[in-house]
Amino acid sequence: MKNTKCPICASEQLKKRRERLRDSNSIAVLECENCTHVFLDSFDHINEGYFERGEFLLNKPFLKSVEDRLRHYEHENTERAARVGPLVVNREVLDFGCGAGSLMEKLRPLVSDIEGLEPTDPFRVLLQERGFTVYESLRQITKRYDNILMFHVAEHLADPIGTLKQLSTHLKPGGLIYLEVPNVDDALLSLYDIEASRAFLFFRDHLQYFSRTSLARAIKRAGLRLVSLNGHNRFGLSNHLYWLRYGKPGGHKVWSFLETPTLVEEYARTLAAADMSDSLVAQIAL
Repeated sequence: MKNTKCPICASEQLKKRRERLRDSNSIAVLECENCTHVFLDSFDHINEGYFERGEFLLNKPFLKSVEDRLRHYEHENTERAARVGPLVVNREVLDFGCGAGSLMEKLRPLVSDIEGLEPTDPFRVLLQERGFTVYESLRQITKRYDNILMFHVAEHLADPIGTLKQLSTHLKPGGLIYLEVPNVDDALLSLYDIEASRAFLFFRDHLQYFSRTSLARAIKRAGLRLVSLNGHNRFGLSNHLYWLRYGKPGGHKVWSFLETPTLVEEYARTLAAADMSDSLVAQIAL
């Protein structure tokens, strides 16, 4: 079934974007002219079984195992732990969409308790073997948390507003949801306009592509309060230069020598000020 309304504001004022998915020729990319939200014209290819079977998080051809995934995202999860660590000290935390659990491992020494939610069987079983409480779905959770973390999860959900509403019932008074999603106004698209990046950044697993406007709208429609909304860069100048030169990702590894800590910080600050960061970070309260 084709989507005829925006999943964020329900507007029917939609236009087709020029992007094609890197892994499908039958699904189009739509943009809402009312709230600037971008989404796929069909979500039919995603169901609960897709998540459970492990296709969802183990679908990268260069990641053959859970251990491969842990190594691949080690640097990113180290950065995330440093960023949210001060927020979760001595708190009860839920990592919603915890994947293989690298972030949970890094935060465990800081928190009073940390649990996860992960529908993908191989990851959940691994974490349970390591002593973590990991739920398969929100229906299994009966407790409340001081902090709920959602790192690059909401873009995979057919109903992100409904999920935020459900999560709010598991948040303690004074608690905080920390949410990060890709930014559809990423500089690769909005500034450099690299055609190859349009064929790379859009794919079947990402149902939603949030803008600053549409993310704020989603949070409000979920009945929650937006505490802050900022840009965050996962991949910086070396990656962008590599895209401009070769039309593919990887510059953050191959050309990392081009970046100093000061340059990384200033470039990220500049992109955030222009709303061209590759990710958006929202802190959300009841």
